[in-house]
Amino acid sequence: MKIVTPNEMKEIDRKSIHEIGIPGPVLMENAALKVFNVAMDMLGGVRAKRILIFAGKGNNGGDGLAAARHLKNHGAHVEIFLLGDKNSLSGDAKLNFSIIINMDIPVYEILSSEGVEHIKTTLHGDLVIDALLGTGISGAVKPPISDAIKLINDSGIPILSVDIPSGINGENGTICETAVRANQTVTFALPKRGHFLYPGAEYTGKLIIEDIGIPEKVVESENIKGELVTYEHIQNLIKKRERDTHKGTYGKVFILAGSTGFTGAAYLVCQSALKSGSGLIVLGIPESLNPIMEVKLTEPMTLPLPEGPKGTLKREALPIIMEQSKDAKAIAAGPGLSTHKEIGEIIRTIIKNAETPIVLDADALNVLAEAPDILKSKKTPVIITPHPGEMARLLNTDTPTIQKNRITAAVETACRWKVITVLKGANTIIAEPDGHFYINTTGNPGMATGGSGDVLTGIIVSFLGQGMAPLDAALAGVYIHGLAGDLAAKTTGEWGLTAGNIVESLAKVIVDFEEKG
Repeated sequence: MKIVTPNEMKEIDRKSIHEIGIPGPVLMENAALKVFNVAMDMLGGVRAKRILIFAGKGNNGGDGLAAARHLKNHGAHVEIFLLGDKNSLSGDAKLNFSIIINMDIPVYEILSSEGVEHIKTTLHGDLVIDALLGTGISGAVKPPISDAIKLINDSGIPILSVDIPSGINGENGTICETAVRANQTVTFALPKRGHFLYPGAEYTGKLIIEDIGIPEKVVESENIKGELVTYEHIQNLIKKRERDTHKGTYGKVFILAGSTGFTGAAYLVCQSALKSGSGLIVLGIPESLNPIMEVKLTEPMTLPLPEGPKGTLKREALPIIMEQSKDAKAIAAGPGLSTHKEIGEIIRTIIKNAETPIVLDADALNVLAEAPDILKSKKTPVIITPHPGEMARLLNTDTPTIQKNRITAAVETACRWKVITVLKGANTIIAEPDGHFYINTTGNPGMATGGSGDVLTGIIVSFLGQGMAPLDAALAGVYIHGLAGDLAAKTTGEWGLTAGNIVESLAKVIVDFEEKG
């Protein structure tokens, strides 16, 4: 499913009205009916229910005004609080305002903070409909609308937001000083970026996406670069296995991970690759750690490699590494390797010479941060999986800047170095070198735990080794990783969720895709 910016949605609306010829009031009426339907579902019917609609002066307010008519016709007690001068209404909003006046629906104009304070003691009801601002806001919310938002949030009444919670930037999900915390949000035609980027995603509540009659032709005419990763998308990638196959069919992966104190990272990458279906797994590990990993791992093979005095790989390991990579279907490097200077040489050599698709994570990215342009020398597709701190180092900035501009950071990285970029976090962004990006919709806060990223690396390299295209491997890896975390959290809760729990849930998640495929 496509995901749009407010400006992209505005252009889609414009084309629908002025090029296709759909009257604006028709689109507003369709939107109002969807608001009405969601209100009905939230309340189990609206007859005799008191519904308070906070409306602004624009089209978002017009949607709320039009919805008031349907609610009134079905027996609801509706009151409208108009934040602004009724004489400043125009277009479709003005048309719907005239109708509700003729229907004797009470309207209270609020022109100041004092006006908001005046209604405070009488504010009670079964549902608040937030139709104040819509997706176009970018600057700070000012009084009296900011006062109204506080009143709505403090009311304790369930809240339904129209299109997006008022005060959330539809472009990047930031809060414009204050914002409505909705229980549910109904949006129209396509979801907006701000619905899925935090903190906007948290304020959105349950998101309902409704068709209001925007022609598919219009959507296709726009060069929309954003999409959501959905279950249906991933289902097409996970196929039932044919009977006449063997372990070689499902790929050999070579994993370079671990150092003294970080054997857990190597273990988690291998186990998640195993649970994701890899036929053969070879782990390259500093030789002093080999006895430990031979005990920890059963199915994966271990390859002891030359190491330095601190239990990290040294450059003498390179000929063995490069030879091993020749018959691998995919390579993963980075988790727990350390940032010793010889690790940097090893990673750079792999990037410049390997002809097998590569996944780079953790310390592989940390050692690249000094000279990331080496990525331009690659001979094969590369997927990088940074968390925000690692991304900040690659782009020579700070973590807060990355978090405020997650899509921009992921896309910039993908385009600059021509790599598929997986920017981990809530919600994970996957970006392509051509500027297209995808927002993941699975996962939970319990996955913010040590080793979770190592599990993701193992899943992605496994899918690569089984023959998935690099983008598909990244999308499926991220989505299934999150889904496994969600499944595990049903048993452990989010507080007690571990990376190992995610690994153990992988097979169950993949089986579900197989059975439905």
